[in-house]
Amino acid sequence: MKNTLGSLGTKKKFKYGATSVAFTVAFVAFILVINVIFSALASTYMWYIDMTDSELFTLSDATYTLMEDIDEDITITFCMDRDELESDSSMYYILNTARLLENEFDNVTIEYKNVLTDVAYLEKFTTTSSPYVYTTSVIIWSGPEDSPEYRLYSYSYFFITDTEDSSNVWAYQGEKVFVAAMLQVTADEMPIAYFTTGHGESITDDEDATALVDLFYSAGYDVRTIDLSTEEIDEAARVIIINDPVYDFSGYGDTEVESEIDKIDAFLDDDHALIVFVDPSNAGNMTNLNEFLDEWGVVIGSGQLVYDPNNTISVDGYSVVGTYNSDEESLAASIYSSITSMSSQPKVIFREVAPLYRSSRLTSDTWTVNGTSRTISDVFLSSENAYITENGETSSETGQYSLMTITQEIQTVDSEYYTSYVLVSATSAYTASQYLLSNVYANSDVLYACMVAFGKERVPADIDFKVFNDYDLDITTTVANNWTYALVIALPLVSVVTCTVVIVRRKNR
Repeated sequence: MKNTLGSLGTKKKFKYGATSVAFTVAFVAFILVINVIFSALASTYMWYIDMTDSELFTLSDATYTLMEDIDEDITITFCMDRDELESDSSMYYILNTARLLENEFDNVTIEYKNVLTDVAYLEKFTTTSSPYVYTTSVIIWSGPEDSPEYRLYSYSYFFITDTEDSSNVWAYQGEKVFVAAMLQVTADEMPIAYFTTGHGESITDDEDATALVDLFYSAGYDVRTIDLSTEEIDEAARVIIINDPVYDFSGYGDTEVESEIDKIDAFLDDDHALIVFVDPSNAGNMTNLNEFLDEWGVVIGSGQLVYDPNNTISVDGYSVVGTYNSDEESLAASIYSSITSMSSQPKVIFREVAPLYRSSRLTSDTWTVNGTSRTISDVFLSSENAYITENGETSSETGQYSLMTITQEIQTVDSEYYTSYVLVSATSAYTASQYLLSNVYANSDVLYACMVAFGKERVPADIDFKVFNDYDLDITTTVANNWTYALVIALPLVSVVTCTVVIVRRKNR
């Protein structure tokens, strides 16, 4: 009888033990299946929490604002398979941004092509100047498939490298590149930004000039060069940039060549803008350009430099930190109000800058010329404790000097208002790549703000690049440890406790 009862007890224990093991295995399998399914869904629908300090994997609010008015269908074409993109450390960031855009906006679609098997399809995205599409190329396009409006980028264009060490990739600007391209390919007509040539300007072979060109290109302009002595200004032109000329422009009444100054003057009769950056060492040679700027209220202190030892980022005192115009009613203040409204105003740097003075013909900052109204405003000034150096001598008295000015002209023609602008700074270093491509200084942000004022409102100015140096969790050590405990210890512990409770209860039945 005992043997029989013992046998029955053993069978009972085996039965419940086997059931418990089966239940545990089934539960673990269930958890694994749920994990696989959730991982797949998270990957597809971008379910994750971005805890990086620079929000590397999050779209900016500015992107949503700029994209809300775009109704046209946009396609992002990658030239390699998705699994290859995900395994490539550089292309993964670009793919991730593209997928965020596709996930958030119904009119954005991603497609994957192969440069070897889809040659005929990709051929329409090549030009004489760019005859090849590579596996790492990224194409953003819109419009008819047989004749699309497109932008073709190398993967390196999505990243920012150190100006002194090109192998050091320190920031990612993919979001800005994508949004700028989408604005461009869906625009009815791209405004033209002209860079003048023929006066010793460095346009393509200078790193700093390239940074300025890229700034306008990323803002949605069709960037071109123009020799005003031989070429006519296109009607779609919106702004002319004179950047670091060495030689003067042909002036009024010049009988040998068509006056470049006359062309600029006529250009500014419409809703247009002129930006001038002149090196102080060359400013004295610009007789005709100086005469033209004088008519717009600006006189460059030729041969002079602003020395501000207490408001500088350099030991020599010539990398001056610009002081924002504090007059809230001024033209300049209205232009960069989005910047000055920040709790901490970012620095704007003027390296080796000459002071700007008011024209002697002015009795106030607002005057009338041939029935048109002009107003000049200081965009940036030095501190009140700055000095002037000239011919190696430093002034004994301190003062506050203008570092950048903007002049606005408003004229009425047949009951229509036309507004033009002239922005001037006597330095060639304001546009240096170390300032334009920095997340510390606001040199580029000021230019973006000016573009908005010039009438080019769809500008991705508020989309910042994401610094890899800030690729850290933006949480305290305590919070990070709590998350670690929760994910590594708490969840498995819950599973173990659940299984134990189930086994104990089944044994005690």
